[in-house]
Amino acid sequence: MDNLSSWNIRGLNWPNKQEESKLFLHSNHIGLVDLLETKVKLHKVDKIAGSLFLGWQWVHNYTANIHGQIWVAWHPRFYALEVLLMTDQLIHGKATQLGTHRAFFVTFVYGYNHMHQRSTLWDNLTTIFQTMTEAWCILGDFNSILTMNDRIREDAVANHEIQELGTLIDQCEWHKMPSSRPFYSWTNKTIWSRIDRAFTNGYWHKVFDFTHSKYLANSLSDRTSILVQFPSAPRPQPPF
Repeated sequence: MDNLSSWNIRGLNWPNKQEESKLFLHSNHIGLVDLLETKVKLHKVDKIAGSLFLGWQWVHNYTANIHGQIWVAWHPRFYALEVLLMTDQLIHGKATQLGTHRAFFVTFVYGYNHMHQRSTLWDNLTTIFQTMTEAWCILGDFNSILTMNDRIREDAVANHEIQELGTLIDQCEWHKMPSSRPFYSWTNKTIWSRIDRAFTNGYWHKVFDFTHSKYLANSLSDRTSILVQFPSAPRPQPPF
């Protein structure tokens, strides 16, 4: 269960979806997951997380944000996670796949809806980048688009809307993780947009031969989830 996942689960009916969520974790071999925009009240967190992640460990950012927009959970048989930074828009830590002993940094992101609110998120990510010398994966809901094609709506996309995330990617020297399946990750049936993404840094491929992100439309809620897979590729035999 080396795979990791980001679930944007707004609209999830918890009482009716817990068994389906457990099956999703098992069938997709997920050992590390974050849940975004849960809308769960603080007094219900332990009960719901304890049922959903039976035998797992988890953290959430209710200490930084009363609404608790980000939960992170990991199965202790397959992952170890040391949380290094927690804010209202991210949880950042160092993860180790216990089966392979491969370690990497991972940042789970939930960006606010308005541009001026996201400025502190970009500052925090830039600060992490400035100290990063190992493999790093950044994924989640950035609430920001990267190209003109990342949103379909009646009015045109403005240039400033794509400059925000594009500038951050250039500054942090991120690479888009190869992906498949649905392009747009959110819709209200009038607007379609690609705001959920997975990135890696230049050190990533020194640790992992290949990583792939799969977008799972309407898998558990009305939002698209991201499944990050670590497929095993046989190494070529050395020549005689």
